[in-house]
Amino acid sequence: MFTMILLLYLQQHRDVSLESTSLRGTFQTKKACEAAALRARGPLPTPDGYAAAWHDAMCIPINRGVTVNEGKPLDLGKLLQGRPPVVCEGTGAWRRVQELCAPAAGGKGGKR
Repeated sequence: MFTMILLLYLQQHRDVSLESTSLRGTFQTKKACEAAALRARGPLPTPDGYAAAWHDAMCIPINRGVTVNEGKPLDLGKLLQGRPPVVCEGTGAWRRVQELCAPAAGGKGGKR
């Protein structure tokens, strides 16, 4: 069994900071977890005042029977509310935000 850790990075000028981390789902195989992680990785809508925002994801093994309490991700809506992106990107950034906000399938994230 595996779970995914989402890592949210924000860049201001040349400084990059890890803004938040959160758990996302349980997966029966590493292959299933990596497929979901691949989809989660990439740019996010960039709040005004920042140079970039993106998610990285990594899969880690967990013992069978372990319940993953999904961490509440940073509220991107609040972050973007005060500083909306200057440009509308065609990078899949908004798709990633939409999927992050969707409830996990059956309460188990990406259980496969």
